[in-house]
Amino acid sequence: MSVVSVLQVGKSFGAERIFAGLQFQIDEHDRIGLVGPNGAGKSTLLNILAGREEPDEGTVARQRNIRIGYLTQVADFLPQNTLHEELLSVFAYLRSWERELEDLAQEMASSETQEDTDLHAQLLTRYSDLQAQYEHAGGYTYENRVEQVLDGLGFTREQQNAPVLHLSGGQQTRAALGKLLLQEPDVLLMDEPTNHLDLVSLEWLETYLAGWRGAMVIVAHDRYFLDKVVSRTIEMAFGRIEEYPGNYTKYLQLREERMERRMREYEAQQAHIAHTEEFIRRYKAGQRSKEARGRQTLLNRLDRVERPQDFPEMHFEFAPITNSGQIVVSTQKLAAGYGGGTRREAHTSEPLLLARVADLELLRGDRVGLIGPNGSGKTTVLRTLIGELPPVEGQVQIGHNVRIGYYSQTHAGLTKDRTILDEIRQVTTLSEEGARSFLGRFLFSGDDVFKAIGALSGGERSRVALAKLTLQGSNFMVLDEPTNHLDLQSRQFLEEVLNEFEGTLLFVSHDRYFIDSLATKVWAIEDGVLIPYMGNYTDYRTRKQRIVLDVPASATKKTVANTKSASVAKVAKVSSKKASKVKVRTAEDVERDMEKAEEHVKALEDALSQAALNADAVQLTQLSEEYEQAKARVEELFAEWERLSEEAG
Repeated sequence: MSVVSVLQVGKSFGAERIFAGLQFQIDEHDRIGLVGPNGAGKSTLLNILAGREEPDEGTVARQRNIRIGYLTQVADFLPQNTLHEELLSVFAYLRSWERELEDLAQEMASSETQEDTDLHAQLLTRYSDLQAQYEHAGGYTYENRVEQVLDGLGFTREQQNAPVLHLSGGQQTRAALGKLLLQEPDVLLMDEPTNHLDLVSLEWLETYLAGWRGAMVIVAHDRYFLDKVVSRTIEMAFGRIEEYPGNYTKYLQLREERMERRMREYEAQQAHIAHTEEFIRRYKAGQRSKEARGRQTLLNRLDRVERPQDFPEMHFEFAPITNSGQIVVSTQKLAAGYGGGTRREAHTSEPLLLARVADLELLRGDRVGLIGPNGSGKTTVLRTLIGELPPVEGQVQIGHNVRIGYYSQTHAGLTKDRTILDEIRQVTTLSEEGARSFLGRFLFSGDDVFKAIGALSGGERSRVALAKLTLQGSNFMVLDEPTNHLDLQSRQFLEEVLNEFEGTLLFVSHDRYFIDSLATKVWAIEDGVLIPYMGNYTDYRTRKQRIVLDVPASATKKTVANTKSASVAKVAKVSSKKASKVKVRTAEDVERDMEKAEEHVKALEDALSQAALNADAVQLTQLSEEYEQAKARVEELFAEWERLSEEAG
């Protein structure tokens, strides 16, 4: 059943026509992936579907009383709320019902009401109806749902209790996503929901959306995510849309088949036209002139097949000038963070340690994907390995003849005031004509090359940074989130280019397809320690075949807040507890108590429902008090479990 119908919709910005004649339907359980190159109008279409913009032509018909939720790029929060309070505000109606139920229970228990039979019966009826409504709407589970969403999106308890406006931009985007998911609209519109999510949060979101009951339309550049979540793909390109059944991988297969078929049809018609025109040219003035004129008439009436349009592609390669030595980088007792080096002033605060690194050797030809939670120090590790940051502890040694090419996710190597052309000519001896020709391989043509770096989109800046990188002739490529801002086609092309690269590769990425395509090893930052594994991302997730190397044991420096240190002191502390003859309460003990306490809460919920059906006001009052005490006990146990888990490391 269709809940939204798009009928011949078109949109223009000034004289530029973005798209026209769009027509499709969203059914009540649709899972649609909206894909296409940057600038095709995907975000504009989402705004139109959400009712935030009006189309210039055509209409969008929405089912009556349909609830549409839209993940916007700018979060709308109350400044006085903590993050936890902001997400609880989704359930304001349930919380008002809670207060009314409490008031009704107290009023029914009063001596005045007990003496007034009619009033007691009225209050009891209202209580029973409201209690059933409250239970049906998820009144006994909404607080757990809020905690599950916040935990799943990677928020610590400290962040959950902090003012929401004190969070970073990325954290606020994640908070807006959590709030939207809790609202459970009939149609979920999400524009790049995977931005700012680390791999753990991405996998949680995929699992959450797998159980989504409504419709969804998603714009995303994460192919792994699209494959997991969507079952129908709509491509926006060249001002129109085309629909394909299946997820992203299926779409690629079907699109290639469709393009090949159209190209065969186009080429066959072009051959027919050329043959006919040659016949007309040869015989238009001879004995067969009548036949030639007839063929000309048929040719004029021919419905011409357009040449199939395909996405423009970049064309470049990374070519090392020379080979490096066998050992590219080696580390000894390395700790990465801030405040390292030997020239710190006496008043300088203690160094901030983010990650300890196993004693590693990165060998020529290795292809390593560096992964870890947001804030775990991935970029810091990269910058320490290439010498941009001094180690907090230990040493890094760069091998013989190593030429490093570094791609910063913030595009730190670009100068905002320069034009694209000037930026390229700073690192090459190419003439202006040669530089413009070179930039054409990165999809910059005409007057585009005179745009200032500061005025470019994220995707355009990424292409400029890649262009500069190709000119360096590096044999050791260090890439920090190189796929950010690139559309799906550009990501695939970059994968192909890097697969052909004959040097050594170390990169940070949240794109699991990208890691799977390139990595032969995975370095994972886990609990403040970098641990190497064999294989790509899929291998890491399924087998976790650890490479056994020496991990520095000392943990004498300060570790970043919220990062669990793998210090020997903590390990010894836990070991001594286990070895003691005196029984010490452990996290496992608390888990068992929590299970029993949660079972008690569930039993009380069932008893409350039964008491409401029996209209037993006295029992309702007693059970309500017991229910609140049981919930408080669960919270106490959870706090104890968290404390013991942290102590255990």
